[in-house]
Amino acid sequence: MASGVFGLDIGRSFVKVVQIKSTGNKKMLIGAGTTVTPGGGIMSESPIELKKVADSIKSCVETAKIDTDKCAVSLIESQVVSRLISFPTLTDKELSAAISWEAEQYIPLPIKDVNLQYKVITRPAAGSNEKMSVLLVAAPKRVIAKYINVVKNAGLTIAAMETESAALVRSLTQHEDPTTIIVSMGALSTELVIIKSGSIVFTRSIATGGFNLTKAISSEFNLPQNQAEQYKHAYGLDETKLGGKVAAVLKPILDILVSEILKAVEFSHTHVGEAPVVRLIITGGGSFLPGLSSYLTEKTSLEVTLGDPWLSFAKEGIITKLAGQGSVYSVATGLALRS
Repeated sequence: MASGVFGLDIGRSFVKVVQIKSTGNKKMLIGAGTTVTPGGGIMSESPIELKKVADSIKSCVETAKIDTDKCAVSLIESQVVSRLISFPTLTDKELSAAISWEAEQYIPLPIKDVNLQYKVITRPAAGSNEKMSVLLVAAPKRVIAKYINVVKNAGLTIAAMETESAALVRSLTQHEDPTTIIVSMGALSTELVIIKSGSIVFTRSIATGGFNLTKAISSEFNLPQNQAEQYKHAYGLDETKLGGKVAAVLKPILDILVSEILKAVEFSHTHVGEAPVVRLIITGGGSFLPGLSSYLTEKTSLEVTLGDPWLSFAKEGIITKLAGQGSVYSVATGLALRS
């Protein structure tokens, strides 16, 4: 039977929904859809704009023929605070008592104003001189209240909320995978997530996305945005097309992203130690840029692959009509896969 909860990814520029059906080890996509997020999207504080977001969510759910009103929702990564911190080796009880006091040093908001969660990433054996690593995640209560209100106005009920990074890990990686960095390229931002043994050890949101690339092409060639978007998808980083002129415009912007990826990889060398990053997964709408995989391989010396959250899904039904588009739905799929 169909899952009782669908995935709802309310991005800055697009709303995406995914519903799956699981039978034993077989997973089937039974609903998926996307629509443009109006106005300022979920980042807006305007009641009028947020009502439009709610209406677009409702329309997207209806068009995708989602048959449940219960959803798992993602929080935009830049709206939460994630920190990997170290403690002397503590028991669960000791850690619970210490976490709030310690969090005050890392969370730039009053603790009373956030919902705080934590997860032990590593815990050395008793008697070891090594420290344990704990991932802190703090979400402002006012942000959570806004999401709840928008989803309620769409006629839906939130069954769970989690960060985009948590959903990406679920949809694109396995516990036994090598230490990996996910690069999720959206329209207005790019999220970096490092995963070791199935656990998040680093997240970073960068204000560079697909729109920046389109805007650069539009400005350089004096093109309207829709035509610049066509140039981006047609020529990308291919040096053999249009004399490499589009590639020359895009590379300086992408080099900012590369710099941040390399900083994140260096972080992994310092904090993950014997298991540094060896693989890079690109996902999101921006991941389809022609030549991006080879460019990132050249610049980072990592194995680069395009993330496909539907790789192990049954190739029947709606998934056949959306062939090759799975990467766009990575966050929504991760939400729908919540057990």
